[in-house]
Amino acid sequence: MRLAIVVRDSRDAITTIDLHGKILAWNPSAVRMYGWSEAEALTLNITDITPASQHELAIPSEHDTLQPLHTQRVTKQGKLVEVIIIRSALLNDSGAVYAISTTERLCNETDEA
Repeated sequence: MRLAIVVRDSRDAITTIDLHGKILAWNPSAVRMYGWSEAEALTLNITDITPASQHELAIPSEHDTLQPLHTQRVTKQGKLVEVIIIRSALLNDSGAVYAISTTERLCNETDEA
């Protein structure tokens, strides 16, 4: 319950994607930052909100070193925003990566959707 409150109340966008880029989780700050409701976001792939020139960085492989990433996202309104993304691999019971969790922060707080 406490973790759910942290995710809900965070000022950072917190998302989860599977290894194919399908968005699995989208917190209220992601709604605020990017403009898509949670229901809308759960129908998207991360490449849908990533500029084409950065698609290769959007879906890390399970073998990538997940370093912080300075990149861009596309809001629902079509605006490009600069973000810093911290990615964490999520592991199943056998230790294999099954998804990536991200914490995303706008580089410029005036860049909101």
